[in-house]
Amino acid sequence: MLMSQPLVSERAPLGAAILRFARKSRGFTQAESAASYGIEERTLRRWENNEYNPKWNDVIALVEDVYLMDIVNVIVGLRTSSAA
Repeated sequence: MLMSQPLVSERAPLGAAILRFARKSRGFTQAESAASYGIEERTLRRWENNEYNPKWNDVIALVEDVYLMDIVNVIVGLRTSSAA
């Protein structure tokens, strides 16, 4: 019996990488992003530096509500830019 292969063989990028990529793609500073989302700048900085892991709800909300980007497109873009 053949086992089905997963559609995606790679793990999703870390929230830190997703947040940094999305923010820079949209041209936001950490201060602007944090203020728009209602958190302290140091919190966002710690998330982006992978000092603390953000909850996925926060990652998705920042990407989609603050940066107005689709989370799936950001992950694909991040993978594409990392492979180059």
